[in-house]
Amino acid sequence: MRGRLSYLFVPVFVIYLLVLIIPLIRALTYSSLSEILTDLHSGILPSIEYTYIVCAFVAVLSVMAAVPYAYTMSRHRSAVFKAVDSVVEIPIMIPHTVVGIIMLLTFEPSMPIGHLLSKYIPGYSFDDTLFAVIITLFFLSSAYSIREVGVSYQRNVVDYEDVAKTLGIGEGISFLIISMRLLARSMIKGFLLSWARSVSEVGAILIVAYYIFPSFVKLAGVFIYSQWLGYGLDPAAASSAILILTGIVVTGVFRIVETVGIRS
Repeated sequence: MRGRLSYLFVPVFVIYLLVLIIPLIRALTYSSLSEILTDLHSGILPSIEYTYIVCAFVAVLSVMAAVPYAYTMSRHRSAVFKAVDSVVEIPIMIPHTVVGIIMLLTFEPSMPIGHLLSKYIPGYSFDDTLFAVIITLFFLSSAYSIREVGVSYQRNVVDYEDVAKTLGIGEGISFLIISMRLLARSMIKGFLLSWARSVSEVGAILIVAYYIFPSFVKLAGVFIYSQWLGYGLDPAAASSAILILTGIVVTGVFRIVETVGIRS
């Protein structure tokens, strides 16, 4: 039997879904099939492929950082560590163009850290490089993996590790055979969230790497933005539909992998 709150919450639930679904349907149906097929030759597919690969690499780095971070934070609950933990969420609230400026201030060869790097890396540069893309996307997206893995670690894993210790299982062994298995679902989710966040980034990338040398490739969001500036709405809409469709497919694959992984 439905409660009284259903009369309040169900309409809000439906409105929320409509706000999400209607723009997506509009984006997927605005361009005709012939326009989408023609746009396949615009360069959007290589851009999407490159974007997905780079963002997957960034997501892997995010998960690799999330596991030791979660391990450390689960064992230190002092005010100092809580203060440090709050830093993780700061990149989420910073406007993306500001993030691009921050990256330039940090890693440009004329800046202290960038100058230090240039001393040890021959030919070091930052603007329009793959390094600029990776470090910027990592700065923006790593928090999603860290939060996803961290919540799972503190909620479930620590107790199992403590039980393993009482059975005489060493810390390293219990981490490998117990913790990593329990964290598999959250690691997959963290990977997907960081990957999706990286794919969606435009503002910061426009500042640090409009083109990526030496191939002059653009990330998908920047490519579509340049289409809109140069050719108008129609080609940008067709490329947007292609990006959305491929994103739905990739997300679906990850959901299947996650479900199969949990059942196994």
